Amino acid sequence: MSDAVHPPFCYVCKKDFTTTMEILHYCICDVAICDDCVNSIKKSDTVWICPHCKAENDIEKTRLIRD
Repeated sequence: MSDAVHPPFCYVCKKDFTTTMEILHYCICDVAICDDCVNSIKKSDTVWICPHCKAENDIEKTRLIRD
């Protein structure tokens, strides 16, 4: 069994975001990162690196709901 933490839980801090899933950033490998934790894994102002699969993800485009 995989040790990955899946949405609506943040992969990094393991907090439950069931009622606030819209603030999570999602990676194609089926993990989610909360706003607080995405700041700690940013590569630049617009890109974050998934701690599970190491994919580069756009910060704004990986939100479930975008402005």
